[in-house]
Amino acid sequence: MSKLLLISLGKLTGAVLEAAARDGRFPHIIVATRNTAHARAKANSARIGAALEGQYPRIDVVAFDFNAPNAPETLRKIQPDLMFAAPTYLPWWKVAASGNAKLKALPFAGWLACHLAPMLALRAAWEKSELHCPWVSGTYPDVVNAILHMTGQGPSIGIGNISECLPKIRFLASEHAKAAIPELAVKLVGGHALSALFYREEPVKELPPFLLQVLWHGHDISLAVKDKLRSVKMAVEHTDEINRITASASLDVLAALLSEEPYALHAPAPNGLVGGYPVTVSRKGVAVDLPREWTLEQALGVNAAALTSDGITAIEKDGTVIFTEKTAAALKTLLGEEWPRLKPNDAAAMATKLLTVL
Repeated sequence: MSKLLLISLGKLTGAVLEAAARDGRFPHIIVATRNTAHARAKANSARIGAALEGQYPRIDVVAFDFNAPNAPETLRKIQPDLMFAAPTYLPWWKVAASGNAKLKALPFAGWLACHLAPMLALRAAWEKSELHCPWVSGTYPDVVNAILHMTGQGPSIGIGNISECLPKIRFLASEHAKAAIPELAVKLVGGHALSALFYREEPVKELPPFLLQVLWHGHDISLAVKDKLRSVKMAVEHTDEINRITASASLDVLAALLSEEPYALHAPAPNGLVGGYPVTVSRKGVAVDLPREWTLEQALGVNAAALTSDGITAIEKDGTVIFTEKTAAALKTLLGEEWPRLKPNDAAAMATKLLTVL
């Protein structure tokens, strides 16, 4: 019986627990977290809800702190078939709720350190555990996964972001072609910034760089759909409840990594690449699955260019992030210090400074 391990029960991982419990493809779920009383209550809720929907997974709770000396040993004892983690010191909804206007003015990459620092700590425990099962990340994977791969071991793939763009594209294409959604074949390359713009009330003046192909029975309707993406409104409430969307985006990725048969999906950071891509995923691994018309170099270039929309100029080969001038200026205004770049080894220190101004 395959074991899915969920690390640290925050808002997103809690939503993944509820979704996975009801899904039917995850017969054994293990929650490893510091607050075991909270986790047991959440596990009971998930079991009851799943049972009402005809699913009866086994859900266990294990005490775990990835900063603790015994973290590698705990991971070895669990011996999961698949691990999911989404730790962060500063999720976007805490920034949105902050009373500090300067913090809110930061481009998204401005609080990258708060995502990267806990993932580096978890990666250290993971490497010492000597586990070799797939690892999936939900913590700004478009960038964080890439940095982890540049500096050591990293997650096999991420979840959310690019895949959350697809429903709106499919709805638009279906309306344009007067066709059923299953008749449409969509391929998309794009980064985190694209998904951040797709579900707002106001029209988007300019979209970040991306590649889109929409085929309907062999007819290419990509341009018609692309032209409508800026103006069509599909607002959702931007509260922590939006994690339910990302949890739904995680299910096929997680199930695919336990499957002998490949799934054709979209996901961020396959094998540590920056940004999101169409992929095939199975127990055998993850592979980018581009249309014949696109090259991997072209896709990589598009996602590298899209980083500026998040506030990043480039990511160097050692994992150092170069911020845009706008991001660097906003960080200086907020922290009173120069932060034109972020080296992975400085992530914990910068995260501490950011949390003091929350």
